[in-house]
Amino acid sequence: MPDMFPQLENGSSLGPEQLVPRLLAEPDSAQALPAEYINELVIRFTDDGLDMILGAAVSIISQQLCNLDILGDYKRHLQTLTFLCENKTIAAMLPTLPEFDPADATAKNIEEVSLLGPFLRLTAYPDSAPKVAENFFQNAEERYSADLESCMNGLRGTVHNIQRTLFGIINSIVRSGPAAREAVLAYFAHILRLNEKRAQMQVDPQTVASEGFMHNIAAVLLDLCDPFMDVKASKIDKIDPTYFRTSHRLDIKEDTKISGTKEQSDEYYGDSRPQKEHNFITEIFFLTICFMHYGPIRSCVNYNEFKREYSELKRQTERMEQEMARMGSSAVSSSCFEKSLSYDFLMKRMKARLDIMAMHKRAYESMLMDTEFLSQAMRFLNLVMSWLIRLVDSREQHPWKTVTLPLAQEIPEVFAMLPEWIIEDIVEFFIFLGKFCYQTPTFRSNSQEEVVAFIITFLRNSKYIKNPYLKAKLVEILFFFTYPLGKGIPGELEPMLNSHPLSLDHLVPSLMNFYVEVEQTGTSSQFYDKFNIRYNISHIMKTIWNHPAHRSKLREESKNHELFTRFVNMLMSDVTYLLDESLSKLSEIHQIQTEMDDTTAWEAQPPQQRQEREGTLRTLERQAQSYVALGNETVHMLQYLTKEVVEPFMVSEVVDRLAAMLDYNLAQLVGPKCQELKVKNREKYHFQPRVLLSEIIDIYLHLSCPAFVEAVARDGRSYKKEYFSKAASILLKQRLKHADDVASLEAFVNKVEEAIQCGVEEEEELGDVPDEFLDPILSSVMEDPVLLPTSGTIIDRSTIRAHLLSDTRDPFSRAPLSMDMIQPGMIKRHPRKELTNTVFIFT
Repeated sequence: MPDMFPQLENGSSLGPEQLVPRLLAEPDSAQALPAEYINELVIRFTDDGLDMILGAAVSIISQQLCNLDILGDYKRHLQTLTFLCENKTIAAMLPTLPEFDPADATAKNIEEVSLLGPFLRLTAYPDSAPKVAENFFQNAEERYSADLESCMNGLRGTVHNIQRTLFGIINSIVRSGPAAREAVLAYFAHILRLNEKRAQMQVDPQTVASEGFMHNIAAVLLDLCDPFMDVKASKIDKIDPTYFRTSHRLDIKEDTKISGTKEQSDEYYGDSRPQKEHNFITEIFFLTICFMHYGPIRSCVNYNEFKREYSELKRQTERMEQEMARMGSSAVSSSCFEKSLSYDFLMKRMKARLDIMAMHKRAYESMLMDTEFLSQAMRFLNLVMSWLIRLVDSREQHPWKTVTLPLAQEIPEVFAMLPEWIIEDIVEFFIFLGKFCYQTPTFRSNSQEEVVAFIITFLRNSKYIKNPYLKAKLVEILFFFTYPLGKGIPGELEPMLNSHPLSLDHLVPSLMNFYVEVEQTGTSSQFYDKFNIRYNISHIMKTIWNHPAHRSKLREESKNHELFTRFVNMLMSDVTYLLDESLSKLSEIHQIQTEMDDTTAWEAQPPQQRQEREGTLRTLERQAQSYVALGNETVHMLQYLTKEVVEPFMVSEVVDRLAAMLDYNLAQLVGPKCQELKVKNREKYHFQPRVLLSEIIDIYLHLSCPAFVEAVARDGRSYKKEYFSKAASILLKQRLKHADDVASLEAFVNKVEEAIQCGVEEEEELGDVPDEFLDPILSSVMEDPVLLPTSGTIIDRSTIRAHLLSDTRDPFSRAPLSMDMIQPGMIKRHPRKELTNTVFIFT
């Protein structure tokens, strides 16, 4: 090489360095190398030093780009590489360079030391390009939204151009020959292996590649997938589902599997697994899945956490400003003065931090909320969802022929052994879309059939996914996309849920089954988690309720006595707890507000005590908002369900508890303690007492049958005739009920009064009932006594059945218990007035 490029005496570098300014010059300019010269150079030095001439020059160009971001003069470098890769020989030569995929690269520096790394890291993400955020979004909090949106769109346009250019470069290399294609695949796989930590919940950004680098590669791979992402998924059968097992390129052995155990996974992915070559579609499909996981999907999760941190800092800043204002209006002492100086210093730091976060937030949104990228990602994930369903479809024809539900009892191994994060990424993407990008046309401009089929398939066959939180997120997706866009405008998914065959046949039973299933999630937070999940289910049920096919499905499912009884029991328990918590929190809020209204007494309290009470009020307000909203949805669901079906609510293990719950809440709303619920600004807490009262009365009217009348009559704790009279008066006065409804309510109460009188007379006839004939829990006369083998206790069958609906243990010994373990008893029946002669015989 020295002979080829003789060195001049002035010591300036010669050789490949001489080509760099010429290659970077504008094409067709006097400084640029003519295209014919490049072609002749390639012909002359192919297999004879081309890598040492042009390869070395490209490496220099790549290293120069390391010091630039999208605010700098990066375009010349991209144009040069694009121009060179148009020559097939040069494109095939680049992967042979040692710099193309350095073996000693780390997760952090591979984007700097690899040949394509500096090109692939050109982005607007704040972790690697903070100056871009600060340049585009200075004083973001004070600018008009239209101005900021214009800046974001400009930034997106720049990034789109970069990504299209990168795709052209990589596509040229891939198409230059089999060896080059293999090198590109190996390079991407190497990046993934180095960056496995990116999937962790807590990771030091200095130990992994930047978000922009991973995002750009994902965007390029999505473009490579475009030929097989057609609506009909015509090439879906080309994707080899055994790839993770039969290829050493990616290692997911230690990752949690969808439904397989650690032992099963170790055996499946053991060293003895078979190896084989895979087609390009399979390679690109799985690389894209992985880069979406470690790149944009991880960035979505990071953004969610960043936004939460940003909102919290904003609240803290506002509270501190209020505190400083109070201090400024109070008497000044030396201690107050010192505290004020400390607050002032802290406030300046917080505001500076808030300004930086506001700029970074907009940069995040420019990248993640880009409609073009989101649409491409949704198209790909639609293919992934169809492919996953195809794996569990016994006919293996989905989506060409819609899957038949329910699925087989045995879970296919090839599905069970896939990493759980594939499904997690799908749900995270759609939740991000529903939570932050609802205003974009992404969801409505792409096919929604795949997501509906995916959600219903795995909710209907819930054992296929062992993680309860993943199933809960499937419901969350339905919640976000059935939420109304505006007054009178339905959510994006509502039409699809009311027309898709799988939805019409399986959505209602799937939701009911999952409503029961989330009672036990196996985690310490399961008690509170279940209410959030059930709130989402209640909203979805309300959304689809007007469609006759869904109501018909509910009537059909109500004949499944065991499941529906458990569902009703859970629903009733939730109403009991949520309304009790809602009304108690509102009562406490009323008490504090009353204290604060007495200005003289309030100001006389020590400042610390006032601050504590104000803090308690804020906590109560947050809790009340959650409980009241959850309670409203649950009561509403009970209201329209009882209108459709009555019989399941009349079973012995439910009807008495239901009557007692309704009576208690009616007493809370119209009884002597109702004044304690008069809080200021009720709308803030979603509290609508008149609507709540109206729906509770509706439930009474829907269930007005002899069994329910007797159950209300048996409630000696909360039932009072005058409460119904007061409720009727309020409903008529507020025009919430028609006179005919009030007349029906009066007739119902009269029947209850008659039943109470009959019950009194019967009790008088019975006299004192011996303890051995009384239920040990309810102290009522047993009508169908059974023996619990785990504790030897005799109890009424309806009582133990009601208990086992929510607790699968013996109430006396706490040993595991189920209805099939209970020993049936035979009763020698006598007239009730001769009950003392009744004999219980157990076999």
